[in-house]
Amino acid sequence: MASKAAAFEPQGNTTVLSFATVAFGTCFAVWALYSPLGPYFREELNLSESQLALLISIPAFLGSAMRIPMGILTDMYGGRKVFSLLLLFCFFPAIACIYGNTYSFLLICGFLFGMSGTSFAVGIPHVSRWYPKHRQGLVLGIYGIGNVGAALSTLFVPRLITYFGGDWHRIFPIYAVPCLVMAILYWRYTTDAPMATKTKSLREILGIFRRTPLAWVFCAFYWVTFGGFVCFALFLPAYFKKVYNITPVQAGDLTTLFILVTSFIRPVGGYLADRMDGRKILLVLYTLVAAFLLLEGLKPNLTMASAAFILLGALLGIGNGVVYKLVPTYFAAETGAIGGLVGAAGGLGGFFMPIVLGASRDMTGSYFTGFGIAAAICLLCVFLARKEFQRA
Repeated sequence: MASKAAAFEPQGNTTVLSFATVAFGTCFAVWALYSPLGPYFREELNLSESQLALLISIPAFLGSAMRIPMGILTDMYGGRKVFSLLLLFCFFPAIACIYGNTYSFLLICGFLFGMSGTSFAVGIPHVSRWYPKHRQGLVLGIYGIGNVGAALSTLFVPRLITYFGGDWHRIFPIYAVPCLVMAILYWRYTTDAPMATKTKSLREILGIFRRTPLAWVFCAFYWVTFGGFVCFALFLPAYFKKVYNITPVQAGDLTTLFILVTSFIRPVGGYLADRMDGRKILLVLYTLVAAFLLLEGLKPNLTMASAAFILLGALLGIGNGVVYKLVPTYFAAETGAIGGLVGAAGGLGGFFMPIVLGASRDMTGSYFTGFGIAAAICLLCVFLARKEFQRA
């Protein structure tokens, strides 16, 4: 068995890639479920902007913090087991939301089904180990299309609520049951790649965090790209309705377009990073992202704001593909652990930035300060990217 593993050279596994992408999309639909429900929560529970921002972003908190241990567990026990159990777990808190009638109960449920956000850190090592390095950028970009699962929430939830006569409680089984189905299918039809090297111990895996600053640089990069995607996927439905006074369905449609662009362009970022210096791509990208964020902070008209968010989504999607091409390139044996760390940083960006935007509105009456803080973080990433170029 050991000699077989040692001789294994990955050539690809379409079955694993396909099921992982669908499972990731299923998890992401659950993870983003509170986003289109935001306007309904605000009205029924009489929430402030800060309270609403915390509620719609709470799934991102556990889904971010737990990416590190979930990535480590995947390195140790394999993606098939960890992903199947994750899908099974997420079914229960999502279905419990049927009985959610108070702010505190919804916070607890959202916190728990936020585990679905860890799916990215599980799928990345599971998929990447089946493919050679020169194809990983494109393949992991394809896997990242699972982000489009969020669009299944922003697009259909407002319409389903209208169909159900305004009863948003009936939404949750529609999104919870697929987690249970995918848990069974994932266990039945996927396999783990043979390991070419001996699985590292927990102590060895954690040691990589201390030995290299590069992992933490990737965290800053992903805080902007994936964090920006999660932030606006969660925040835009409530933001568009509040600022531009459009209907929840219209706000959901605009958010869906942002999600689709960000998700489907991600393989382009991976493809470019397979053929170009990914760090140089990021250098240009973060500068442009900062500019678009400052534009949004000036509150342009709806047409310009929508176009700017679409272009911003394209940049963030390309950046997501680039960053996760670099992770397995530099950390092949610790892809799950480092991917979990970097993914956690991105998810935490998605958790904190809606809160910053909401607090900006409550304290100043404008979102400009919040967008300005986000732009400053982008410029910090430009500085870090330049510093890395000098070391290279």
